[in-house]
Amino acid sequence: MKFPDIKDMILFEDERLIILNKPPNIVSDQENAEGKHSLKDLLHRYNENGMLCHRLDKDTSGVIIAAKDAETYRMISIKFEKREIAKEYHALVRGAHSWNENPIELPIRKQGSARAVIDKTEGKKALTIVSTFESFKDFTLVSANPLTGRFHQIRVHLASVGCPLVGDALYGGKPFFLSEIKRKFRTSKNTEELPMLDRAALHARKLKFEYPEGTPFEIEAPYPKDLEVSLKMLRKFNT
Repeated sequence: MKFPDIKDMILFEDERLIILNKPPNIVSDQENAEGKHSLKDLLHRYNENGMLCHRLDKDTSGVIIAAKDAETYRMISIKFEKREIAKEYHALVRGAHSWNENPIELPIRKQGSARAVIDKTEGKKALTIVSTFESFKDFTLVSANPLTGRFHQIRVHLASVGCPLVGDALYGGKPFFLSEIKRKFRTSKNTEELPMLDRAALHARKLKFEYPEGTPFEIEAPYPKDLEVSLKMLRKFNT
C-alpha cells in the first residue's frame, strides 16, 4: 500500500493546530500499527511536536485534530471531554431508511480489545442521533452525531437497529459490489469482481467548536475516493 503524503491530508493549519483528513486503512497511532506507517508517524515526520488529540478507527476516514504544543493539546482534550466539540459522521448502510434526528440510546460495553457489544446491565451510557442525509433505493447515507464517546459507538448502534455499516464485517456488514445495483453488470472473463467498498463505510465529516475561544469554527472533510465513487454509482443506478 502506498501511503499518502501528509501534506495532501491537511485541511487547516495555523501556529497551534494541524487538522487532517485521515484516509481509510491507516491506523491513527503507533501502538496498533502494522509496520511503521501510522498517522502518528506521518505527522511526526511533518512536525516533530505534533500530537493527535483523538483517534479514528483504521477503517474510518475524515477529520482528525493534531496539536503543535502541549497547551493546545490540553485545550482540545478538555473540549472533547466537556463535549464542546460537535462531531458529525456519515455512514452508508443498506436499506431505505427515513430518520430525522432519531436517538439510539443503548449502553455499550467493550468486549476484548477490538469489539464492543450492547449490554444493558454492564454497559456504559451511549447516545447517537441519526438522520437520513441522502436516500437511495436500496441504501441510505446516514448522518450520525455521537453525543458520547464509546468504543465503536456508531458502528455498534447502527448494527443494533439492524443497519450495520456497509463493509463492516465485524458487526455484520457486507461489502458493496457494483453488480448489486447495475443491471447486466459483467466482469471480464476469468476476472472476479472486486467490491466498491470493503471496509466499514464511516467518515468523520465535520467538527464544530470554538476556535479561538468565542469564535465559531467548523471544518469539513471531503469523502475518500472509495466512498465518493460508491455514492456516484448509487446516484446513477440506485435512485
